[in-house]
Amino acid sequence: MLTSSLLDFSRIGVISATMLYASYRDWVDREVDDWVWLVGGGVGAALTALDLILYWNMAKLIFSLISIALTSGLAFAFYFFGLYGGADAKAVAVISISLPLYYVERSFHPFTGLASLSNGLLVSLILPISMLVYNLTQVMKGRELFKDFEHEGAWRKLLALFLGTRVVNSRGKEFWFSMEEEREGKRYFSFNVLSVELEKIRDDMWATPGIPLLIFITVGFLLYITYGDLIYLIVSLLHLR
Repeated sequence: MLTSSLLDFSRIGVISATMLYASYRDWVDREVDDWVWLVGGGVGAALTALDLILYWNMAKLIFSLISIALTSGLAFAFYFFGLYGGADAKAVAVISISLPLYYVERSFHPFTGLASLSNGLLVSLILPISMLVYNLTQVMKGRELFKDFEHEGAWRKLLALFLGTRVVNSRGKEFWFSMEEEREGKRYFSFNVLSVELEKIRDDMWATPGIPLLIFITVGFLLYITYGDLIYLIVSLLHLR
C-alpha cells in the first residue's frame, strides 16, 4: 500500500520534473507549451486526490482547498496585473494543485505553492544585485555608462545600475530588452520593465536581460522542499538581533 511519504515523494518528483523541463524551455525559447502544465498538473492532481482518499481527513481537505484557492488566485492575480507571465502563474498553480500542503520545520505555513513563489521572488533579487556589481566594475574600468544620459537624475541613474547595463551590439543580443527611450532628441531611461519592448533602437544602448522568473520559482520550490521558507529565515535572523 502506498504510504503518505511515498505519495509526497512521488508528487515532489512530478513537480520537479515539470518545473525543470518548463524552465529549460523557457530559457531556450521563452515559451512553454500548455501540454507541459496539463500533463504535470493532471498527474499531480491525481496524486493529490489519491492522497486525500487514502488518508482522509476533513481538516486536511479544507486546508488543501484553501491552499489551492489562495495560491492559484494570487498567482493569476499577479498575471492579470502584468507582474509576470502566464507560464509563471500556471507553474505556481501546478505546484499548489500537486502538493497543496507540505510541512517543513522552517516555515510559517504549509502552503507549498505560496512558499515556492515567495522563495522564488527573493532568490530573483540576486539578479539586480549582480547587475549592480557588474556595472560598478565597468565604471572602475573607466567605461562611460552614462554618456548621453548626463541630464538624468542621480536616483534614476542608480536605479538603472540595478536593472540593466549598457550593451554594445544590442541588436545581436537575444532576449535582451530595451531600457531606454528617446524624447525630443534626448535619451532617457525607461523603467517600464513589466511591458518591455523587444525592439532594439540602437546598437549601443541600455538594456535589461530577460531572465525567466520561472527558473527562480523552480529554485524557490526546491529550496522550500529541502530547506524551508526564506521569509521565515529572514524573520528569524532579524528576531535574533
